[in-house]
Amino acid sequence: MKAVTLFLVLFNVGLAAPLAARPRVPVAAWPGVSDVLLNVAVAAPVAAWPNDSQQPGSVLVFPKFIRGTFTDAPVTGQAALARTELEISVRCPKGATCGANQAVRLRAHWVCPACAETSFDLETTVGGTLYFNPEGVVVVAGVVTANAFPSNATTTIPVPPCDRGYLIVWAIDGNDTAIKFDGLIGDAILRDPSTDPTNRLSARGYNAIPIQAGDGVVSTGDPTDLNGDGHLDFDGNEYHMVTGRIFGTIRYENALPPEGNVETDLTLLTLDVASNRPNPLTNVGLDFYTPDEQFVDAGTSFYCWSEQRLTDINTGFTEQRMGRKGLVASTYAEQNGVPVTLLGIIETKEFFNATGGLRLDRDFAYSLFNDGNPVATTFQP
Repeated sequence: MKAVTLFLVLFNVGLAAPLAARPRVPVAAWPGVSDVLLNVAVAAPVAAWPNDSQQPGSVLVFPKFIRGTFTDAPVTGQAALARTELEISVRCPKGATCGANQAVRLRAHWVCPACAETSFDLETTVGGTLYFNPEGVVVVAGVVTANAFPSNATTTIPVPPCDRGYLIVWAIDGNDTAIKFDGLIGDAILRDPSTDPTNRLSARGYNAIPIQAGDGVVSTGDPTDLNGDGHLDFDGNEYHMVTGRIFGTIRYENALPPEGNVETDLTLLTLDVASNRPNPLTNVGLDFYTPDEQFVDAGTSFYCWSEQRLTDINTGFTEQRMGRKGLVASTYAEQNGVPVTLLGIIETKEFFNATGGLRLDRDFAYSLFNDGNPVATTFQP
């Protein structure tokens, strides 16, 4: 009798939604007993889901760096302090066993708005932390030194071939092969110098975006280049996929007294890049909302990386027209009509109406959210 009852339950579940009509959704969207049945019948493999941006990865993406130095006598005493400082720390990956002072090798690429790039290697240890900057360590009398630009990197870091762009870093082994090592975390500090001794020095920070190795790579230390093409394939197998839409709360700009000026920058990038080669234009659709849900549709285009003031995208993206804060949401990101990845950060600067002119008083930066829908991506070093 129990067997008959079980048969009827299974039969009824099957009739409730024919196989072809069942939506392909993550298992978590189907509570109850049907989880198991739908998972067996139609669920996509685990590799199809995107990365976890809150856990260490085998790849790190730093959405923005700024070239340049300034004299920082009031704070650090440095005659030449870099405007950008990048930090990478390493922990032992979950489920792995790491030895004392175990070496971790990294490959890094500065990526520029025109898709030009420069690569370099870094090395640290499990439990170690690297801090370095786009101005690089220097070679004095044939000896690598970090005295001019404070850093604990032990290799000469080339300067980027542009003033601004993004940095991508991934774990490699002793043979320069990309590997699974989901233990990388990082962040960046962006500084704004001041030549006015009465002006407040300003700085802001953001977390790097980690991307874990894909489900086709079994163990820590295993090569991730499963197809042997020399690329970083964010396809769910070599590395987890990255999403192609962004969302975030945004501060609209202001230029009218009595409030001081407010400037907001939107930085966007794609990982669908062929380094040092011609790249297709990335087109992005954007919706900007007022606090009461009215919206203005806009768009932007870029090659590999872009930073834009809101009022450069649309002169009406001001507090007077859009309200103080609102939502920005991308509707698509495409190259030649094909979906591509989209990542980025938001930065806002608030100025004080001081006697004699504006003074930068404070600023802040934060990461964007995503919709969790994966887009297959290939980064070609």
